[in-house]
Amino acid sequence: MPFPAIPTPIACPKCQHRYAVGLRTVVDVGQEPELKEEFLRGRLNRARCPECGTGGMLSVPLVYHDPAKELLVTYVPGELNMPIAEREEFVGNLVTAVMNSVPADQRKAYFFQPKAAMHLDELYDMVLEAEGVSKEALEKQRAMARLVNDLLAAVEDDPTLDRLVAEHEKELDYEFFLFLSSMLTGPQEDEQGGGVDAEQQEALRTLREKLLERVTPRMPGAAPAGASYDDIIALLREATEDDAFARALAVNRVRLDYGFFLALTGKIDAARAAGDAAEEQALAELRTRINEGLDRQAEMLRAVEDRASLLIMELSEAEDLDAAVREHKDELDNVFFGVLERYLAAAEPDSKRYGRLRRILDAALGVLEEQLPPDARLINRLARAEYPEGTNAVLEEHRGLLTDAFLAQFDRAVETVHAEDATLAEHLGNVRGQIVAKMTIQRA
Repeated sequence: MPFPAIPTPIACPKCQHRYAVGLRTVVDVGQEPELKEEFLRGRLNRARCPECGTGGMLSVPLVYHDPAKELLVTYVPGELNMPIAEREEFVGNLVTAVMNSVPADQRKAYFFQPKAAMHLDELYDMVLEAEGVSKEALEKQRAMARLVNDLLAAVEDDPTLDRLVAEHEKELDYEFFLFLSSMLTGPQEDEQGGGVDAEQQEALRTLREKLLERVTPRMPGAAPAGASYDDIIALLREATEDDAFARALAVNRVRLDYGFFLALTGKIDAARAAGDAAEEQALAELRTRINEGLDRQAEMLRAVEDRASLLIMELSEAEDLDAAVREHKDELDNVFFGVLERYLAAAEPDSKRYGRLRRILDAALGVLEEQLPPDARLINRLARAEYPEGTNAVLEEHRGLLTDAFLAQFDRAVETVHAEDATLAEHLGNVRGQIVAKMTIQRA
């Protein structure tokens, strides 16, 4: 039987308001597997005052049990200052309760030798190490967290931020930006005060934008922009592990064209002509591996596109489109928008089908844009609005955002899309004139 959260009365340290919060002294992930993620995300034993909003994690003695990993760990926060005898009795009772919840014939030796964590980070480490996460990976993650905190402290101080970026340029790699994104996409603050609050989310988004203006992380396995076919062949040969090879194929897929295979076949023929049978066989096996890998990825892409198509059909029949889109927010990825754009391109502009698809697109973009800062949201709306009437209406609605800082961010956005979409760049260039005109009027 699961160990439920215990309703516990507490007093807010700020306003002294008394309220109850559910606290867990036993986390048994064998009984409730979902608690593992809740625990690792720091969402257990948190409180938030319903009167003043003050919240945070509470100091609570804890026993963590994972029978699949044969892991039993006790933790008593040092700040509780519990006498040794009292601590041992309290923890002993919790361990006994966990052991008694397991049938006698399933009890193993680890029940009689529970580990003890001296602090919460050590408990997290024990859980993650049992999951196969190495100490080196844990320390690297902590180092990234420290770097994020240092950068956040300088997010509004551009000279200091520039200095930190220069000092840590090698550390601001693709993995770092994945870590930063995981902080952004983690759970928002809930009624118990868990997760990252809106102010922190905004600061993290601003930091990510400023960092991407200063560095361009290259994905693992991606060849440099000026790489030749021989360079890409060498890169693929070095990716011996299956995961690394699949990633290298995916990120370099657009460059594996006819010319690439012609170059690879030429190297095979050259090895044959030189009498180098080992090199000929290695290159021939590489070509086979590339073709098989591309076929697998194409099949996976078709399956993902099929799911996106089914979602679009479901949304087109929804009575409450906005609610349906929000329900599937996590599925609104690049594949979804790619399939939706193809459907729009194939539909007659004046048809009902086109209208339905367009409403789905607008609703999906609207939901995603809710996560963006106001300036970025405004730029996205201007990119979609018709020029000049539509863009003028959008600008009128958001006059308060039209500042020099916004114009600088707008210009960076134009530079970003210029090489990829000349039509959009021209559209935004026209809109820039409207922005400058309205800013001039405001200052007059």
